[in-house]
Amino acid sequence: MGPSIDIPAISKEFLKTGVGGSPDLPSFPVWVALLPVGQDPGPSDWVKAEWIVESGVNKAAVLVGAGTDLPLTKGLLHQVWVLIIAAPEEPVLKPGTVYAS
Repeated sequence: MGPSIDIPAISKEFLKTGVGGSPDLPSFPVWVALLPVGQDPGPSDWVKAEWIVESGVNKAAVLVGAGTDLPLTKGLLHQVWVLIIAAPEEPVLKPGTVYAS
């Protein structure tokens, strides 16, 4: 399990998840799911994300928290899932966790 960050459950902010690999990653569609640790994402759990590059690191960015498609449940540790559509491959990554305080 990757690094964990703490986000208040009532917050609404961008979650920026670093994704290692090829420098051409931003040319592929990226999706993010956020679920309590121990749960695997299903088809309806994925939310379209966008790529940003910060200090040379590719990051999948998506709004999480109150009023978003990826709400946080207070007191739970959430697994961050990243899906990259790079046909014929569709790697699913688990780059870290978010604790909802």
